Amino acid sequence: MKHFIFSIINKYRQLKIKKKLTLTILFIMVGSLSFLLIGFQYAFHVYDQLYYQKTTDVLHMSSKQLEKELKSIEEVSFSLMSDNKIQKILSEIKMDSNPYQRYQLDNQLWDLLTEYVGSSKYIHAIHIFDANGREYRAGGYTSSMISNKKEKWIEIGEGKKGANQWVTETDSNKIFAIRKIRTHQNLSLDNLGTLLIQVNVDKIVEDSVSENNKVTSNMMISGEDNQFFYKGIFKEIENIPYLPNQKVGYEIQSIGGQKYFITHTSSSYVNWVYWNIVSFDSIIAKVQTTKYIMLAIFFLLNLVVLFMAVVFSSKLTKPIEQLVSAMKNVQKGDLSIKNTLQPVQANDEIGILTDHFILMIERINTLIKENYEKQLLIKDTEFKALQAQINPHFLYNTLESINWQAKMNRQTDISSMVESLGYLLRNAISAKNDAVLLEEEIFIVDHYIRIQKYRYGDRLTFHKMIPPETKNCYIPKLMIQPLVENAIHYALEQMIEPCKITVRAVLRENNLHITVEDNGPGMEEELLARVRKQEVKTRGTGIGLYNIDSRIKLLYGEEFGLIIKSKRGTGTQVHLIIPNKWR
Repeated sequence: MKHFIFSIINKYRQLKIKKKLTLTILFIMVGSLSFLLIGFQYAFHVYDQLYYQKTTDVLHMSSKQLEKELKSIEEVSFSLMSDNKIQKILSEIKMDSNPYQRYQLDNQLWDLLTEYVGSSKYIHAIHIFDANGREYRAGGYTSSMISNKKEKWIEIGEGKKGANQWVTETDSNKIFAIRKIRTHQNLSLDNLGTLLIQVNVDKIVEDSVSENNKVTSNMMISGEDNQFFYKGIFKEIENIPYLPNQKVGYEIQSIGGQKYFITHTSSSYVNWVYWNIVSFDSIIAKVQTTKYIMLAIFFLLNLVVLFMAVVFSSKLTKPIEQLVSAMKNVQKGDLSIKNTLQPVQANDEIGILTDHFILMIERINTLIKENYEKQLLIKDTEFKALQAQINPHFLYNTLESINWQAKMNRQTDISSMVESLGYLLRNAISAKNDAVLLEEEIFIVDHYIRIQKYRYGDRLTFHKMIPPETKNCYIPKLMIQPLVENAIHYALEQMIEPCKITVRAVLRENNLHITVEDNGPGMEEELLARVRKQEVKTRGTGIGLYNIDSRIKLLYGEEFGLIIKSKRGTGTQVHLIIPNKWR
């Protein structure tokens, strides 16, 4: 298998660019179509599942809404049953009053029942059968079916010790709440009659549908016998050919030769099952249409792309081959491409690519022959110039100090000053090493401070904080001494009281941080900003801050160099940042 794959790859590599382009586009088209079909199928499957789940959820919410109203009606039946006025009227009726008194009681009872009918928009009618079997009713029109089944209602009311019962009848589209009315005076529980409330199921379902985006427009309800007692508008369905084995779920079933999407949810309030039945064709019709349209568009676009690829591939081949040949020559080091690659007389992508490639090679040649060598020479010259800067004023001041010591003391510390001066001069002009250990650089600073101490005496105080781990770090030679010299000129010489100069070193994030700090007069914000922008030339007699910063950036990069911090009256800090390992 592996050998076969390598064989196919080798044959593909030997094909012309035109055929490669055609085969590649064809392969991409086939692959894209396959992924598209898989993606479509998955997307439609997810859509179907979401739709099914949403329909089930909405049916569940609608059933909860319906049961909420049924519970409300049950509360009405309890209130009516325990109403003291109704209890009193039914008790007097039971005592077989005279006709006139009974007429008055009938009117009073009718008025009370009418009030209860108006307490809920879902109560269609209220019936009471008294202890003598007489019927009293209020509300909407009711068929004779209620009166004809009086004995049945009274018998049902005897069940469950008189508690509320929900009664349904197959194919009737009606729900009844039935309960026994017993006197609660003196807790005698004498029979006063039977209460029957007819519920307007159509109205409850209609309101539930409007609240749930009409997804449950085909709601049906079955009872304990799995027979439908409410079919809504879907009266042609006689029965469902499967029984739910889960409390909530959905199924696709064929009924009467037509497929339906059926969702169901069982009631936790009464032993009913709520159903929603939707024609399956109405669900998938739009999905199928969308699927076919998208596939047709995809095929059409791929055919157009394939045709254009075949037509233009031959025109693209020649300039591409020329460009590839020129690139190979450049790869070998031959940058003279004018004789092998000519500009393409076209403004398409290949022409622009060829022209830019020619321009790029010409610029590379220019950079190599002119700019690159020139820049190297300039940088080398700058570095040597930095090395060659000598401070004659410092030498003069040192000699003046020696002369002053010789005249005043004649036999004091002259040799020490001369030794320090000699050490400084040797290190300044020595080109043996470009980098020295921090410990050696600090030794240079010590000699410099020794000389300056003879000049300034107690006015100059010097401290150094050099941790052992920093002493073996390499730094460019003569980096710290010029900073100390600048501190003397800008701090000590500008103040009468003693000047304290401190040199600190610390390793942080693999970089060496060196700080030269003084307690001099400092600088104003405006002057400090001009110094940072190199608009002010330092008055020091040594190597300037600008030269030091330039040297560091030349050696290590723009992210390293000097940082100056100063505030009037608080002194100045000069931070030197270089990499830990210089060599």
